[in-house]
Amino acid sequence: MDAAIRALFSPEPGTTYLDSATYGLPPEPSLRVMGAALDDWKAGRANWIEDWDMAGERGRAAFAALVGIDPGRVALLPATSVAVGLVAAELTRDDDVVVPADEFTSVLFPLLVARDRGVPVREVEFERLVDEIRPGTTLVACTLVQMQTGRTAPIRAIVERAAEVGARVLLDATQGTPFVALGDLVDRIDYLVVSAYKHLLCPRGVAFMALRPDHVGRLPPINANWRAADRPYGRFFGGPLTLAPDAARYDVSLAWLPWLGAAESLELLVGWQAAGALEEPVRLARRLAEGLGLEWGGSTLVSVPVADADSARAALAGARIRAAFRGTGIRLAPHVYNDAADIARAVEALR
Repeated sequence: MDAAIRALFSPEPGTTYLDSATYGLPPEPSLRVMGAALDDWKAGRANWIEDWDMAGERGRAAFAALVGIDPGRVALLPATSVAVGLVAAELTRDDDVVVPADEFTSVLFPLLVARDRGVPVREVEFERLVDEIRPGTTLVACTLVQMQTGRTAPIRAIVERAAEVGARVLLDATQGTPFVALGDLVDRIDYLVVSAYKHLLCPRGVAFMALRPDHVGRLPPINANWRAADRPYGRFFGGPLTLAPDAARYDVSLAWLPWLGAAESLELLVGWQAAGALEEPVRLARRLAEGLGLEWGGSTLVSVPVADADSARAALAGARIRAAFRGTGIRLAPHVYNDAADIARAVEALR
């Protein structure tokens, strides 16, 4: 089956693509449906609701299936920062927010904007995040898998400590989903945010926020628009304010082409997950870490520290291996389009 999956992707011949943590490669069905939509757009023959906009509902359902929640908890958004901004907008001077100091800026910056208007936001060392959740803390924000190190956050300890002090948890799982399972914790995380253009193999401009049920309706819908309405295709003018009863009240108006491709990619991932095919990239990442003498971080991201970045770049380029340089290391991330030979090639080049 893995060979059949790999046949759906077309990386440049001779290139080993291990950079899914920057952007995932698109499967052929996603490219095909987007191409057909371009043809329909050019010809002016598409029904924008049925042919294009409803793809968002397919994406909502598929994402919910991937993470194991009800679709009614999922909002359709364009980016991580938009979701974090929704949460940050309701923070006040009475809150106490804790976030890692080296957090990805799409999570950190909306919180720092809140700090500029007086919200207490503490930046702490990643390793001390659990210890810094103290009585009076109201929000903990972090990523599930650090993009620059590949480290997986101790999410169970974070959730349990947050519950002890009554704090909410905002988790950016962009670099973890669908390979790092949250299990029962998915129902205890207040705000789960995922941008889909990396490991979910979607076009850029597709993201999701899953809210714990008790936050639906409580979080202010500051981006309210026609698509967030209770009948988004039935009324476009005038009041009163009638928003969807579930997390769709936080939806934005969708960029059609990206969401068309996303629906295809996400539905494929749901099928691959059910068949067990998503376990192989995790095994490949572990093999890569072990082959380089590194401690495996628990995800598909492997960050290789390098003392001589120029030599490392040259070695990878010579072997035609696509990876990313982040901070003081090289970041590699296998996916369903990789195999054991790709990992062996990367290990040999970096050694």
